[in-house]
Amino acid sequence: MRRETQEKRTAMVTVKLKVTRWMCQNLNIVLPDSGDMCVSVPEGESILGMVGRLAVEKGGFWKTILEEIGASIVVVLNGSLVNPHDRAEVVLRDGDELLFLPMFDGG
Repeated sequence: MRRETQEKRTAMVTVKLKVTRWMCQNLNIVLPDSGDMCVSVPEGESILGMVGRLAVEKGGFWKTILEEIGASIVVVLNGSLVNPHDRAEVVLRDGDELLFLPMFDGG
């Protein structure tokens, strides 16, 4: 009798990412594609988890985002600013829209 193994499949969700040319210029990195992209992420993955995974898988641009996300990048999820301390806990859902912006201050 042949034993069949079932491959455990992870459900994926689609997240829209927006990256501004202004942010890329501030970090001296090349803007990927048009600045808007859709990314499939495993269900239950956090914002920081997604950026970390993309940094390992794709390097370059995403590695810089990962290195700078705490110090000089602001993350906006569906129009609301994400607290820097929550980026590792906020779980991405299908249809979410993430915007990465450079940190800014005023006087």
